[in-house]
Amino acid sequence: MHRCKAPEILRSEAYFRVRRNDEGRGKRRRWAFFNSLGNPHPKSLIHFLTALLICCTLCLCACDIEKRPLEFPFDHGPHFNAVNEWWYFTGEVITAQGKTLGFEFTIFKRLISAKKGFAYLGHLAVSDPDTKQHAFVEKTTSPPVAGIEEGKTEIIVKNFSCQFAEASGFHIKAETDSLAIDAVLVPESALLPHGEDGLITMGDGRSSYYYSFTSLATTGTLTVNNTEYTIASGRTWMDHQWGNYTVLGMKWDWFSLRLDDGSSLMLFQFRDIFDKPTIKNWTYQAAAGSVLYGADFSAQAARRYKEEKGRSIYPVDWTIEVPGLDAKFQVSPLFDEQSLYDVMTPDYWEGLCSVAGIMEGKAVHGAAYVELTGYEKINY
Repeated sequence: MHRCKAPEILRSEAYFRVRRNDEGRGKRRRWAFFNSLGNPHPKSLIHFLTALLICCTLCLCACDIEKRPLEFPFDHGPHFNAVNEWWYFTGEVITAQGKTLGFEFTIFKRLISAKKGFAYLGHLAVSDPDTKQHAFVEKTTSPPVAGIEEGKTEIIVKNFSCQFAEASGFHIKAETDSLAIDAVLVPESALLPHGEDGLITMGDGRSSYYYSFTSLATTGTLTVNNTEYTIASGRTWMDHQWGNYTVLGMKWDWFSLRLDDGSSLMLFQFRDIFDKPTIKNWTYQAAAGSVLYGADFSAQAARRYKEEKGRSIYPVDWTIEVPGLDAKFQVSPLFDEQSLYDVMTPDYWEGLCSVAGIMEGKAVHGAAYVELTGYEKINY
């Protein structure tokens, strides 16, 4: 059977290359990507857009991932026919001391080359609304990575691991000098395929397999700066995506709303280079299990947050309207400084938020995690 390979530029090790400026600070990894395009130091907006256009053109030459029905438990594991893949967990927990914390635990997989195989990255971030502190760490592993098998529901990458068993759910674990998590996540709702058949269209026009567990009962421990917290209760949202889509140069806004009545709503929109929304989709899962799909919604931000240490300006305080659900929500960060910067992935904002609104004439409340990418301001 003929197999179409992604262009070498998409599989380039430059994606994970670290460059540093004179002060030794982690410099934006995206410049290494431009280097591989033969334009080491873009000096103007025209150069930047030209490089981006070349990138997008090359992306479209790559084959889309083969379509098939989702199959479990195989699809909980890694897929070696996918250029990009990630396992995302975002949760809000209450500690035994009554403290509220938010966390993000992610394992990314990226194809480097056919010979070298896949590189893996781990991100762990913790948000503390009381102190308005957001801490994050990143761990990287270059290929080859031993012990990871396609379809095997156990992924161990150095000190990051994610395991799944039908009887007990997910077990995620990470240990670093400043942050750690050891949590068991048990599904409270049915697995949710997005796009009706588990496939959505990404910003470059290619497909991504995508499913979620929107409510995972969460217990375990969370450690922040040598202080260990016992998780008394919590709810976690799990996302798993994989495909031959590109990440560099893509811009998107993602919202995961968990409402107090047990329902959940995922909204995903991609933006063009002028930040105009292009592709949209949403999935609503009622508490009783019924599911609705749609593509029409609006998300308007009331203000902007400029990072103190990073280079991005993010929209915050969103008003989201979903006509198909007769719903309007206010989604507000518990505090602004919840971004990840100077990391091997494109910089992004991943924050714990509150939700209040009206749905079918009734007041609703809940919590959310929001992810924003593509808002970095580049100096030429």
